Formats: sequence, structure tokens, C-alpha cells
Amino acid sequence: MLNNDAKKFINSQDVSKFMINRLTTRFILITLCATFVSCGSEEKEAGSDGFEYWTAPSIELSRFEKDVVDKWNSTHKETPIDWKTIPAGTTSEEVILTAIATRTGPDVLSNVFGGFAAQLADAGVIVALDTLPGFWDVAENRKMANIIRNNWFYKGHVYVMPIYVNPEMVWYNEKMLDKFGITELPRTYSEFFRLLEKVCIPNKIYGLTADVSSKWFRRWFDYLTLYTSASGGKPFIDVDNNEAFLDSDYGIAVTEFYYRLFNEGYAPRFEINDGFEKEVFFAALKGAGNIVRIKRLYPDLKYRIAPMLVPDDYPEDAPVYTLAESKGMVLFESSNKKDKAWEFMKWYFSGEHDSLWIALTNYLPAREDLTSNPIFTSYFDDNPDAKLYANMMDYIIPHVLTAKTVEIQTSLNRELWQPIIFGVKSPVQASRDANIAIQRILESGPKVIN
Repeated sequence: MLNNDAKKFINSQDVSKFMINRLTTRFILITLCATFVSCGSEEKEAGSDGFEYWTAPSIELSRFEKDVVDKWNSTHKETPIDWKTIPAGTTSEEVILTAIATRTGPDVLSNVFGGFAAQLADAGVIVALDTLPGFWDVAENRKMANIIRNNWFYKGHVYVMPIYVNPEMVWYNEKMLDKFGITELPRTYSEFFRLLEKVCIPNKIYGLTADVSSKWFRRWFDYLTLYTSASGGKPFIDVDNNEAFLDSDYGIAVTEFYYRLFNEGYAPRFEINDGFEKEVFFAALKGAGNIVRIKRLYPDLKYRIAPMLVPDDYPEDAPVYTLAESKGMVLFESSNKKDKAWEFMKWYFSGEHDSLWIALTNYLPAREDLTSNPIFTSYFDDNPDAKLYANMMDYIIPHVLTAKTVEIQTSLNRELWQPIIFGVKSPVQASRDANIAIQRILESGPKVIN
């Protein structure tokens, strides 16, 4: 007999299938519309000699963007920026797609994640930035050329100028560590579970935060992060060769880790908002962007930060990798001010703004010299926890670039994550089922409307 939670999960799968089909169809419709507009009409008209720039509706990011836009407008009066935050909608991506189709979108857009950029590139609506004059000079000057070469090529070109990275590490509650005399933080899964046997109290103190929702993007912050560490930095899919690796030894090891976490009660099968911050959890996976928020809202919380956990057979002398949310800026083909917009982008990424960026947003700039460049010294002196993340820059892996991100991670939720939460499948079966489903998605061509 399945419990009520498991029944709810199974029934929810029809909803998940409906939603992914709906979003896929919506993207195709909008792409077709955008293609029709770009082929049958002139480029987007601008209301002035300036151009439009859209950014994320975030208070921290907006503080920085306002300052930068004001500086540009004060020194480039002939090409002023009309700056806006992305309008409200179901998701930012849907708002952008609608804007493309209706020719109401911006010339330049920031806060774009790789999967969405891949969709836009496939639709032919954003510029291959590496074809523009001075691109590699900008990349070299900002010390991000290797980051781009290793992580941001998509079908032979670079469509996104990376702005920041937000890697994940493990946070441990310091009070609990002290209470049980724990001086050495765990490295492997077995070491971690041995600590949980001491620290956890059934239904009162849990071991590790884990998002039980079926939101596709949440898997970046739990399962796929631990997968990246277990695999030694290898991606869970090979887009070029249409292969998935969730049923590999390290993929199964991660699935078994989470299965045990839920099955033995070390993670609840329901949401607890800010559970780590409220000291209901011993440990949590957190990004660098969480530091300032937690200090502001939970100033009494004491914690220690460590690298990601790895399987028991992970080589002791091997570096530990982690997954990092990373977003950047794109330029639209519809812009009739590409030259001016590109001048702005080159200026934006000149490097002179990055010390202000990290001070106002607390996200790490996508640079290779964070710990060696003196412009960041003062910030890291004041924020030693952030420096722990900066020290990981050589071992940070961004999200896989694929236009099928939403479909793939929705399938990961359906075939692996939620079955593991509710014990519907064994770890081996869940890993194999997810691998088969994702392999089919990779091998399938573009969706067509019947």
C-alpha cells in the first residue's frame, strides 16, 4: 500500500507532463512568431538614439544596475539606456519570449541562465557574441577567458557574457557541532551519516535540507550539485553525444545517499521554510549568495562551511568540485542599435565595476582572479565566508548548456527525485529510469506541433 504522500506524487505526474508540454508548445509558438516577425518585418525600432536594457527584478541587483546605468548615461548622453526590470509574469523566461514575439523586448538582457540562452540561440534571436569585434579582448581583460572557453560555448559559439557565479558548499550548525564535540567536518557520505546518528532527533532535528518540491530548477541545488561532486566535475549529460550518466556508479551513489536520507528520517517529506536558519537542520547546501541574507535575517546563527560531501570511494587526494548557478548577458538580433549596445556591454565588462558588483549584490563575479586581485581584498577581508567560495573558483562547474533543460530536469523529478523521496522506487531503479527518460529527450529532435 502506498501512503497518501506517495499517491499524491503519482497523481501529480499527469500535471507535470501537462505543464512541460504546455511550456514546450508555448516556446515553439513564440519562436515561430519571432521568426516570422524577424523575416517579414524590419528590425525593432528604437524610440530614441538609446537602447533598452532589462535586468532581474531583484533589490540587490537593481542597486548595482541603477548605479551602472547612471554612470553610463552621464558619460554617453548620445546613447542613453532605457533601463527596466523584467516585467512581472509567470516566469521571467515566458515574459521574455512573449516580448520577442511582440517586438516589445529589450536590446540587451541580463540574468540569463544557460539553458534559456540555448533556447534563444536555437531560435536565432540572440547574437553570437564571439563574432563581434573585441570580444576576446573583453574576456581576457576581465580574466574570464578560460571560464568562457571551458563552460560557455554552445554549438561552436558564445552567446552569453557571464556576469556571476553562485557555487554551493555545505553549511553545518556550529552549536550542534560544539554540543557533540565534533571538531572534524565530514568528507564522505558514511562519515556524514555517522554524525547524523549522533545529532539528529526523530521529527525534531533533521540531517540535511532537501527541497521536496517538483520544481525543475531546484535540482540544481541538491541532487545535481552532489552529482557534480561525486563525478569529479563531470556533467550528468553529454549534450554533444546525446548521453546521460545518471545510472553510472557515482550517479547511483548520489541517489542512494538521498534515498537513505529520506528513508531513515534524516530529511522530512515536507517543506520547512528556512529550516537550517531556524536550527531544525544540522546541515544545508548553500550558495555564496545566501551569506548576507542570513546575516541580516538570522544574525545569531552560527555555522561552519565546508566542501561538498563525496562518495566513500572518492580519491582522497582529488579536488572536490561543486555546481554553480551562473547567469549572464545577451544581445538580441532584433536590436537596431547593436553597435551601441555592444559598446555598452564591453564597458560593463571592463572590470571597473566588479568591486561595486560584489559589494552591492554579494554574488561572485565570473572572474578567475577573485582571490589575487587587490580590488576584492577589502571585501573578502570583511566577508571571510565569501572568500571560502572564491577559493573554489578552479573547481566550479556551471549548469549544462542545453535548450532542453526544463524538459530534462522535469523528467529527473518525475523518474528519480520524487520516487526517492517517497520510497516508490529503489535507488538503482530510479537512476536507470531517469537515465533512460533523459537519454530519450537528448536523442529526440525539436518538438513539432501536430
